[in-house]
Amino acid sequence: MSNRIILAGLALGAAVVGGTLVFYRPPVAPSTPAAAVQPLPRPDDERSQQAIALNQRLRETPSNQLSDPGPLPPSLQGASHGVVLHMDAQGNLVLQDDLLHLFDFYLAGREEEGLDKVLTRIHRDLATQLRTPALEQARDLLQRYVDYRIALQGLPEAGAELNAGALRQRLDAVNAARQQYFSAEEYALFFARENAEDEYMLQRLALAQQDGLSEAQRTQTLAELELQLPEDVRAARAESTRYGELYAATQALQAKGASAEEIRQLREQSLGGEAADALADLDRQQAAWQQRLADYASERNRLRQSGLSDSELQAAVGELQVSRFDELERLRVQALDAEL
Repeated sequence: MSNRIILAGLALGAAVVGGTLVFYRPPVAPSTPAAAVQPLPRPDDERSQQAIALNQRLRETPSNQLSDPGPLPPSLQGASHGVVLHMDAQGNLVLQDDLLHLFDFYLAGREEEGLDKVLTRIHRDLATQLRTPALEQARDLLQRYVDYRIALQGLPEAGAELNAGALRQRLDAVNAARQQYFSAEEYALFFARENAEDEYMLQRLALAQQDGLSEAQRTQTLAELELQLPEDVRAARAESTRYGELYAATQALQAKGASAEEIRQLREQSLGGEAADALADLDRQQAAWQQRLADYASERNRLRQSGLSDSELQAAVGELQVSRFDELERLRVQALDAEL
């Protein structure tokens, strides 16, 4: 789950500093003083209440009594979360920073097949990889994570105008929810980096909206904000900026009708010959892919205009996708199809 505050509205036992694995212990009180975190009320709408009750029921269902939900929904077929879970020598769950990715992988299909099947899939996956007590610890984390996701739905929206004050309220509310449902160690593992990035973006936005600052003051403050980011985040941002500048320069050359060789020379100056060659090859692959998409869209539009019934059209488009794309490519096509 990535509830990006700016972009969307814009450790258990012996934690390893800078690492990804920590050992499980029951949730403990967050490091923030209790007075600073007000418990969030549970959403009282019927859908949320049903989801909370379902989440609790499945938590209490023995693993061997979980029904088989069948094949994955179309959007997930052929894909895998790739998360391998671990237990320590005492059989306790070893948490890792990609564990929530396992949950999110299945939760992505909730609109296609409903929360009941989605949660059943997650519980069965956990039971396949773990045994008690690690299994019960993972199921406890899943229940709290789903309840947390439901609670987020009741938070006030920041609005589309990207007001720094409204976004601050939203970020504080999200962090209060995290502290309500997760221990301080869990927060550090799952959310600390994301929160650091959100804080950085929020303070940048507030700085941009603050009147009366000179350009020198803004530049100095931005540099100070940058230093507050974790080192790996700063490195990633620097690399992103480098590539962003190269991308903008490449786009400008292409707009002027530059040749492939001229573009390659620009890339070589910035990235070196090997990387420039790789990008040129990527350009060719992307051009070929776009042509395949265009050909597919043309044939799909012809089918739409052929007078087929809805069921016949769906079957025909499915056959068209199978004939034109492999399994992984079909996932991309299905995701893009509404925009083609």
